Amino acid sequence: MPRTLTLLITLFLLLGPSTLRAAPPCDPPVLGSVTITERTAGFKVDAEYPVLCRAEPTRAIRDYVSATIHEFKKTDPDHDLRLFPHPYELITRYAVWPAPGGRFVSVKLHVMAYTGGAHPNNWPMTWVFDMQDGREIPLDRLFPDREAALARVSGLCREVLSQSLGGMLVPDMLDAGLTPTADNFSRFILTNEGVAFFFGPYQVAPYAAGEQVVTIPYDNLGGLIAPDIAAGAKAD
Repeated sequence: MPRTLTLLITLFLLLGPSTLRAAPPCDPPVLGSVTITERTAGFKVDAEYPVLCRAEPTRAIRDYVSATIHEFKKTDPDHDLRLFPHPYELITRYAVWPAPGGRFVSVKLHVMAYTGGAHPNNWPMTWVFDMQDGREIPLDRLFPDREAALARVSGLCREVLSQSLGGMLVPDMLDAGLTPTADNFSRFILTNEGVAFFFGPYQVAPYAAGEQVVTIPYDNLGGLIAPDIAAGAKAD
């Protein structure tokens, strides 16, 4: 046997397949962040979003933040503090979850917009990106059989939230917010533990209950997640 081949086989046996795993598509996954701050007499904008190691995901996040700021400013361009003595305000903050191996990167953006009323509006926005090609992974890509997967996910989320909401449980709101439709479960990320689904205020419970998140372990979704995503998302 040639000496080079013998050496490669020896290294494989000593190091194991996890050590010889392919390098991440790009590294580090987060290169930095962008901050947008604006202030006028009637408005405050304090937005942050991450810069990832591929241009396509960063562009998708940037475009969403830019569009959100644009819509916010259109709410009342001539907001007069003499009539309502509180400035309108938009804030975004983010978190990033790289999957083991670096192929998949999840981003969650928390958006808070106050344009009058008793309290601000809050909502989550999420993305999962395949860093090999920079494309976003939508729900249909995560679950090839979306109908079967959402039926399972809806039931599992109901079990968790029925217990965790306690006195904030409103059955009608929970039923509507967990109907197995793509709109209800479109905010998700991949974590080491499983797929985390986010529900904004009012979706599954009253505003006072805040944002809700349910993480479903990968083992509970066996056979429903696309095989390549399941393999690349789990921790060793």
